[in-house]
Amino acid sequence: MRAALRVVLVSFTLVALAAAPVRGAGSEPALPPGGRAGVTGAGSEPPLPSGERDAGSEPPLPSGERAGVRGAGDSEASALARQEAAGALYLSGDFDGAARAYRALLDEGWEGPALHLNLGNALARAGARGQAMASWQRALRLDPSDADARANLELASAQNVDRLVGDSSPPLLDRLVARTGDGLAVGLFGAAWVALWALLWLRGRATPRSRRPLGAAALLAALLAVAGGALVAAKAADRRTPSAVVVAPVAPVREGPERALKAAFELHEGTSVRVLEARGELARVRLDNGLTGWVASADLEVI
Repeated sequence: MRAALRVVLVSFTLVALAAAPVRGAGSEPALPPGGRAGVTGAGSEPPLPSGERDAGSEPPLPSGERAGVRGAGDSEASALARQEAAGALYLSGDFDGAARAYRALLDEGWEGPALHLNLGNALARAGARGQAMASWQRALRLDPSDADARANLELASAQNVDRLVGDSSPPLLDRLVARTGDGLAVGLFGAAWVALWALLWLRGRATPRSRRPLGAAALLAALLAVAGGALVAAKAADRRTPSAVVVAPVAPVREGPERALKAAFELHEGTSVRVLEARGELARVRLDNGLTGWVASADLEVI
């Protein structure tokens, strides 16, 4: 039993070291260039559908916990008042003005899933579907349980022109990473780690009869700690290759970082990609089906 625990602890330590930068250190890579063929699309994009889950069907300024913002550079009361003013602009039909007001709060350092949700709603109504999808993805990054942002994003994604050729379903780990917040991942890892050492301490002081079940529980805690460390490491890796959304109506994709190259294919507004690297005004991106290519950085918005 002790040998097995030592092996698990060594494995866990290696995973934990790899997982250190959960919150992401350093600067985010600039909008990446690139991509290879592998998408099909045709026709114009229909407007966001109306209905009970439409991106703008709910008030952009929910009351209570949904209206909160976090940040610095202004008093919280003033920030909430400005958010309410932005909501009034939205309800009056001035979606561009509402989007500018929400974005100004974000530019000043205020943060919160509701703020990104509200900005996405305003952008969607203003006709900027790609930018709206980027805002909803930011809301989900801060709060993966935000059902409104997820529903709006799914409705908007259904209007995408591009259809990927090949396997585009993300692996289980990627889906788990997307639906687990940073705080929850670190919390699960920390709880399992503390439980492991607590059980080992108890086992060292227990009677011979109690040591076997405590040892089994400690082994289970060690396995859970390793799993938690792997999740934290996966989230750190996810930050190193940030997501982006195509915000231009049409984004030519080339096989290399030279604008003189003929476009291999085109991406359209709303398509999600991964940013691999940036070179000048071009970025190399990867589609969900694994294909890569180079696009103009200005055609993308990094999450």
